[in-house]
Amino acid sequence: MHVYYLDACNCDWGCPCQFNAKPTYGNCDGLSGIHIIDGSYRHHNNSIRLDGLNMAFIGSWPGPIHEGHGRASYYVDYRADDAQFDVLSRIIIGKAGNGGPFVLYASIIEEHDEVKRADIRFEMKGIRSHMTIGNKSNKIVDAWLEPIRNPVTRKIHRAVIELPEGIEATRMDQASTKRLLVNNNRLKFRYEGTYGSFSENVWKGSQ
Repeated sequence: MHVYYLDACNCDWGCPCQFNAKPTYGNCDGLSGIHIIDGSYRHHNNSIRLDGLNMAFIGSWPGPIHEGHGRASYYVDYRADDAQFDVLSRIIIGKAGNGGPFVLYASIIEEHDEVKRADIRFEMKGIRSHMTIGNKSNKIVDAWLEPIRNPVTRKIHRAVIELPEGIEATRMDQASTKRLLVNNNRLKFRYEGTYGSFSENVWKGSQ
């Protein structure tokens, strides 16, 4: 899968978890949004195309994420047909083999909802990207990135994290959250001015 990846959480800019450190405030509330530019999955000798579809993962942990005990909700684009939905559901819960961050996510999740179809909308604008899940009467997610700004001069402060062995991404443009709103039956949180990132990645799966 060739993807755009939007990541946001309650940590300070940079997110200590990216450096194997404890989260800024002891716990972690986060969101990962994925837009598949192009991709496919071979299933029962059939190649299922996944181009243009979206999916999202919402998670919350009471402490450092490597200690586990996380709770999660998963969403797949309502435009996916049955075969695409089945494949993307297997991928996002870490049941489709290695490739991308999904097996790692699964290893630190203790409770999760079944994967749900949802209206997932992406406006891809780098560190100004915007993603929503749901509609105006039932907005499950509203995640909006903006550039980090110098707290004194208010000028845009550009930053990039490079992780040669990164599982999510090897290069992430750093952002701030203009808004990070999550509101569903399992998870509810809202943050502003916290960690955000945007990256472009290629994830290749293997059993």
